[in-house]
Amino acid sequence: MEATPTATNYNINDLNENSKNVNATIKVIEIGETKNIPSRFGDKRVCEVKVADASGSILLSLWDDQIGKIAVGDTLSIQNGYISIVRNSMRLNIGKYGKMLLSEEVLSEVNTENNVSERHVDQPERPRRSESGGRGGSGGSSGGYGSMYEGGGDRNFSFRRSGYGGGGGGGSGGGGRRDSRGGDKRGGRGRR
Repeated sequence: MEATPTATNYNINDLNENSKNVNATIKVIEIGETKNIPSRFGDKRVCEVKVADASGSILLSLWDDQIGKIAVGDTLSIQNGYISIVRNSMRLNIGKYGKMLLSEEVLSEVNTENNVSERHVDQPERPRRSESGGRGGSGGSSGGYGSMYEGGGDRNFSFRRSGYGGGGGGGSGGGGRRDSRGGDKRGGRGRR
């Protein structure tokens, strides 16, 4: 049996965009509206819940069957959670390898002023879908994007930048090249 990485006990204020294997004890402050999110696997439901501890507050994303199991004022024990970024904002998630349990511990003191979900988090820019295409000339398929993030959860995806994709087959490429006599034969690109 594979060993699970040791989870770290976190205060909300200490969470960042790379936090994973998160154990935390948090109190439910506010439960948002449930929304339907279209995805390629069918509609998913998501509900954002404001939770807090003595160090700060954060939005907790609940998905599908996690929704409706908690109430305002409940103290939760999150085990093996992780942070995702939604519109440059941190969200605490449970995921399929994590747990959300009602805790008997009472959190009497919480800090709702320090909302870490309000901190701006830069995300790497993703190319637009319309920019896909390989350098390989005409014919064949262009480079792909891999699976794109849709609707939530922790999605690890990869893509190739426009112009460097798994380039189409056949066709000739245009750029300049040197012949064996050292002269410069220019293709369709012209001067650099």
